[in-house]
Amino acid sequence: MASGPIESFQQVKPYLDEIAKVAVHAGAQEQSRLVKLCHNLYLGMMVQALVEVTSLVEKGGTDRAAFLEFLNATVLASDWVRKRTPDLVKRDWTPKFTTEMLRKDFDLGLGLARSLEVPMPVGSATYQLIQSAIGIGLREEDFLSLYEQQARGAALEQGTGS
Repeated sequence: MASGPIESFQQVKPYLDEIAKVAVHAGAQEQSRLVKLCHNLYLGMMVQALVEVTSLVEKGGTDRAAFLEFLNATVLASDWVRKRTPDLVKRDWTPKFTTEMLRKDFDLGLGLARSLEVPMPVGSATYQLIQSAIGIGLREEDFLSLYEQQARGAALEQGTGS
């Protein structure tokens, strides 16, 4: 993702194509910054949705690993979820992208949404859950640890369903 003068992008695109899956020009200004923030907003919202449905099936008696194996074989699967499934199953919150880092991107992204007058109800609710996760001690954990807050809310015991 790049922004700036289109001529400059076209000059470097062959090199970008060598090192990336896709090289896209986002606009002449700083749109690549907004695209990166929107990517992380979506990732945070997606993870919150994932931990919610995972805790629901787990509370209903389905093994967490079995549910995620099923989910990863459906049209809803993504490379990211497949890659992170072992961490969610084991409740391994070794930081790759911390909850605090995610909050920073939500602060920036929701600030831009406000300035552009774009409503973000799902993003705003997710922000509050991220803030709550930080409040219960998950600041330096990987943001996939949003599962812990969800599991606590669902009264799931440590290790249940794995």
